[in-house]
Amino acid sequence: MSIKIYVIILASCFALLIGWAVVGGMLESSGIKIDPMTIEVIAFTLFLVIGFAIVPIMIRLFIRGQIKIGNGDRAVIKFLQAHEQKVVYCIWGFYAFGLIYLLPVIKNDLFQ
Repeated sequence: MSIKIYVIILASCFALLIGWAVVGGMLESSGIKIDPMTIEVIAFTLFLVIGFAIVPIMIRLFIRGQIKIGNGDRAVIKFLQAHEQKVVYCIWGFYAFGLIYLLPVIKNDLFQ
């Protein structure tokens, strides 16, 4: 599993989030009004993408760090190393389940 694509996605979303804030501030200072719901939806979407993209990066960094400090022979680290992609999918599944579970609340908050 290559994490390069996730690093690119993460960096792009951070840049878009910062750029969105800068452009929004410039538009607001020039008197142009932007729909607040649009701002919230775009920011929340970028936040979700960042949350999903950071999982494989952090798992890879954790495994590499544990191997580097000498814990590579531990059963848990060997398991994570052998099943890294499945662990990422499981964590994404928990994220997706929580998101689906909270969709009514999110819908009420965004579309009031």
